[in-house]
Amino acid sequence: MTGLTPKAMSALKSKYPEIGLHIRPGLTGDLLTETERGKLDAAIVIKPNLMPIGLTFRELAQEPMQLIASIDETEVDPLVLLRLRPFIRYDRNTVSGTLIDNWLLSKRIQVAETMELDSPEAIASMVHANLGVSIVPDLAVKAFDAVPVKRIGLGPDAPVRTLGLVYRENQVKKRAIDELFVALAQVIETSPKD
Repeated sequence: MTGLTPKAMSALKSKYPEIGLHIRPGLTGDLLTETERGKLDAAIVIKPNLMPIGLTFRELAQEPMQLIASIDETEVDPLVLLRLRPFIRYDRNTVSGTLIDNWLLSKRIQVAETMELDSPEAIASMVHANLGVSIVPDLAVKAFDAVPVKRIGLGPDAPVRTLGLVYRENQVKKRAIDELFVALAQVIETSPKD
């Protein structure tokens, strides 16, 4: 909501100034349900393990998970940090939270959880305030005002979430959905990768 969406909506509105946009944040499960029921034309979601029948998912980006720590943190080993520092958990009821939990289990890492949040931006703010470390996605498009934190890769087996656009297969607004996908894809493609 703070990086990809505003930039893509700006590009779409520039190309089609008369288009009406209703943007609503939500978790993947809720957005899938509302799209499936026809309450939303499309949604930007994280690909779930099982896609509801009747929905189409078009991939936009792969976002590997990374550890974030306070900018002042001197330790650089993510496994050491996860074992020694308080852990700010990504909501385990989300697709991303499940990916992270499964990775932690596969590494046999027990964390000292201090809080659980469902927004990478909120988590980054807590980490910036030196309240702990976390694992969040390396966003394909960074927010305009991203909080400065130390970002540490988790290695070649890091969990990866797949970001995409979902809509009903029998969508009558196909051209509008295609234009939305193009705007999102172009913003991702031209976004700095740092």
